[in-house]
Amino acid sequence: MEWEWLSAQVAHLPATEAPLSADVGLVRTDGMLWIYDVGAAPAAAAEVNALPGKKTVVLSHFHPDHMGNLEQVEYEAFYGGAFTCKKAGDGIVVSRELFLPEGVHLFPLPSVHAKGCIGMEYAGYAFLGDALYPAVKAGQAVYNVSLLAQQLQVLKGLRAEWFLVSHNRPFAHKRDEVLARLEALYAKRVPGQTYLPAERD
Repeated sequence: MEWEWLSAQVAHLPATEAPLSADVGLVRTDGMLWIYDVGAAPAAAAEVNALPGKKTVVLSHFHPDHMGNLEQVEYEAFYGGAFTCKKAGDGIVVSRELFLPEGVHLFPLPSVHAKGCIGMEYAGYAFLGDALYPAVKAGQAVYNVSLLAQQLQVLKGLRAEWFLVSHNRPFAHKRDEVLARLEALYAKRVPGQTYLPAERD
């Protein structure tokens, strides 16, 4: 397992299937290493701990493949949504946008995939975890129409040119392409509809 660099300051450890472990993001700033999700694979924890310098962790959400290594990695502090911090028994709750001195932007990101998702934006890149994924209702992949509208509003407010999506290849997606796909899906809604199928023929 090796870091894949997207820029001089932004990298990630690719997700794995066995064990199931999410992508682990990395942002290097002058005074801190920002780790976005810690994965669940032992190799991911080892790679994070091998990085020299102080670390702050940001957890996208509470699913084990994203936060399973939290007790195994070394960090100064961690940020997450209220439900994630409750699950972890610790953490700084992100309930609104935070613009931190290092140039890191943390923000709540509405999602049908998991409640309390948090995104992290830095220097043209936005780590989104699994927030863009649908939920499964009665065996069908669906989006909640209201949450999709809220998600689009947040995504449109970001400056990042690249959206980084966990468990996905490629990991980096052009912002405009992601927005166009989600807007096209949202345009298919009908009055009174609560859930929108993720795919339509």
